Amino acid sequence: MRTPPRPLRAVLFDWDGTIVDSAEASFRCYVRLFESYRIPFDRDRFQSTYSPDWYRTYAALGLPKECWDEADERWLGFYAGEENVMLGGAREALGRLQRAGMTLGIVTSGSRPRVARELEGLGLRGLFGVVVSAEDVEKRKPDPEPLVRGLERLGVPAAEAAYVGDSPEDVQMARAAGVYVVGVPGPFPNREELKASAPDLVCDSLASAVAALVVIEQGGTA
Repeated sequence: MRTPPRPLRAVLFDWDGTIVDSAEASFRCYVRLFESYRIPFDRDRFQSTYSPDWYRTYAALGLPKECWDEADERWLGFYAGEENVMLGGAREALGRLQRAGMTLGIVTSGSRPRVARELEGLGLRGLFGVVVSAEDVEKRKPDPEPLVRGLERLGVPAAEAAYVGDSPEDVQMARAAGVYVVGVPGPFPNREELKASAPDLVCDSLASAVAALVVIEQGGTA
């Protein structure tokens, strides 16, 4: 495990499952998507195939690669009809970090138009100094490129940043980028996998993760 960053200047976040409670909406959209290709999809398949890189899900379920672009458009169309809901306490937690003087960022595998729409709808657009989405990089999580790109845009070195996410891919990305990583089990079906990936710190909620990071920023030990 890494030593907590000193100083802590920036905290970057995953989006889906960390700030936005999108698990059930994602499941419903997957059901509709795979039904359109006559591929069975249920809770068990969601559990066994879920990844923030949805192409891994497509591949695991045998969706032909030539259908992937079309499938993306269908999924996004289905998802556009879903309601955007923040996880409980997320808004307050983000505000606490902002008041503590830290720069905030988003590093997500989600598409730029969808995430931008949700940021606007939730009134969070001006809160983050950088938003790195799927279209901004060549490689997705768990490759470190998205997080490295976010840090470059903020002008913050890895040793002075933390990343908060809910998946083992988040942990792998942060570790490869040299960033202190906080795992927060979320609503997606990967809670045990997250813990097994051994984040530097595991917290039971975004609020407790932020509380720990504020302590670190003030020179204490989480």
